[in-house]
Amino acid sequence: MKVRNAIIVAGLAAVATTSFASSAYHTSPVQEEGAVFAPGHVGGNLSREAVRNEVLAAQKDGSLYWISRGFPASYPLVKGPTLNKSRAQVMQELQAANERPVTIDGMRDMGGEAGWVDARQLP
Repeated sequence: MKVRNAIIVAGLAAVATTSFASSAYHTSPVQEEGAVFAPGHVGGNLSREAVRNEVLAAQKDGSLYWISRGFPASYPLVKGPTLNKSRAQVMQELQAANERPVTIDGMRDMGGEAGWVDARQLP
């Protein structure tokens, strides 16, 4: 029994060593392919400080959000909207929209029996 357990442990250890990132070959998730070559794991030893600096830079430019969710590092990042209106201007627009609400397709709620009417037809 002890010999069998030792053989199983040795076999698992031999299989596990091929899946470490320090080696260039990894076992494939599809067993029919066998070992798969990962060229990104060959050479290119980065220091801990260099990796830390890359992560901080990715946090600052917003790409870490996408990279951590599986998107490629070259994913086109969408810039945030630029704020060019003051709070007072936005509040004035909101009040004007509430006084005469019009939907995107040009319909306006007149209330009562009139209901929704095409705003372009109104005087």
